[in-house]
Amino acid sequence: MAAPVNSGYLQSSDPTKPRSDAAVPFRDIIPSPTHPRIAGIEKHDALSWCESRRQIEAPAWLIHRLDAKNLEQPYKGFTSDGTVRRGVYAYAGNEGAPTEEAASRTEVLLQLLSEEDKKAVQFGDVTADEFRLWSNPELYMNPGGLRLDQCKPEIQSAIHSILQASFSPQGYEKVLGCCLTNDFLGHLVNGKKVLNEHSYNFRLFGTPSLSSAWGYTFFGHHLCLAVVFLGKRMVIGPTFMGAEPDRIDEGPHAGLRLFRTEEMESLRLMQGLPAELQGKATLSKGMDGKSLPADRWNPFDERHLGGARQDNRVVPYEGCPVSEFPPESQDRVFSLFLAFNEYYPTAVLEHRLALFKKHLPETYFAWIGEFGDEDPYYYRIHSPVAFMELDFHCGIFLTNTTPARCHIHTVNRLPNRGDYGKALLEQ
Repeated sequence: MAAPVNSGYLQSSDPTKPRSDAAVPFRDIIPSPTHPRIAGIEKHDALSWCESRRQIEAPAWLIHRLDAKNLEQPYKGFTSDGTVRRGVYAYAGNEGAPTEEAASRTEVLLQLLSEEDKKAVQFGDVTADEFRLWSNPELYMNPGGLRLDQCKPEIQSAIHSILQASFSPQGYEKVLGCCLTNDFLGHLVNGKKVLNEHSYNFRLFGTPSLSSAWGYTFFGHHLCLAVVFLGKRMVIGPTFMGAEPDRIDEGPHAGLRLFRTEEMESLRLMQGLPAELQGKATLSKGMDGKSLPADRWNPFDERHLGGARQDNRVVPYEGCPVSEFPPESQDRVFSLFLAFNEYYPTAVLEHRLALFKKHLPETYFAWIGEFGDEDPYYYRIHSPVAFMELDFHCGIFLTNTTPARCHIHTVNRLPNRGDYGKALLEQ
């Protein structure tokens, strides 16, 4: 089925050239209550909203693509040429992962649950197909696990306690920031039963342990995390983090802004490159479906390639080798890597950064769009052990019909079977 040409939510008055500077006035593009993007959302919960979207051709296409029956089989892994490179990951015996604390807090959760809820949240081991069954839209098409906005507050708190134990302090703050920003979006469009702080699913795989593999997924609108523990080692990936809008400007969380480093450091990086390298990195000046090949753009993923249901995707290396960058530009690439991976605890992140630097001779930086101070754009950093994307999008709930800097998607994958801890388990 061919991808649709737009999201299906448009009307003739939607702006085609919204302002898109770093302080984009997203309040200029909030839809009216009768706009087809949100009409009737106040009457829906997550399940009924998804069913209502099935009646619209474009979101119906997306729902079909994300349906569990279309999960890629068998799992091979994200690659650059269709062939998995073995042995690129070298996990140490002890990387300082906080396995004991995460396992302890998971046991606390299980003690709080009824037998029915235990059965709902516990799946097979981390090799189960359901571990890959995450998705980032608000569309709730594959129910399962614990849906936090249907849980008691003590269950919600226990799940967040697991997240907090798993991640660095700044990483958990970013995770929580995604949840709070999603709640803010629900406030803006009067759809808090669909978009709220707890509209996420938690699924547990395997039994919490200090010696055998186990993990969990936590996913919903603009936030998807797959976490695996094995001894004192851990893998977080793939991950999806995003925001629409990218900041909160009122209420108790006013001033919260997501992805500032990923946005501003990348722009400084591109602007600071010599013209020859800027040209080499640029894949396309145009960002829309008319400027890019059909397999490189759709109205929901837009330019990013590593999202949900892309586990076996082949994405060739493109752009400019980072090894050609001057030293200060290479340092910015390292800063971006740290920003994308800051959810790892400090000790684990040191191992991840060392591995990334080891493969620097095979690392590429690619850009789509212009790179003025107010331009929207896309970029990715790609190596045998890293695949990081940032993309500015058209509105799904906001009404802009061209990309604006207030709607951000970031994707972080681990090529060559690093995703879902596969390479860790195989090692």
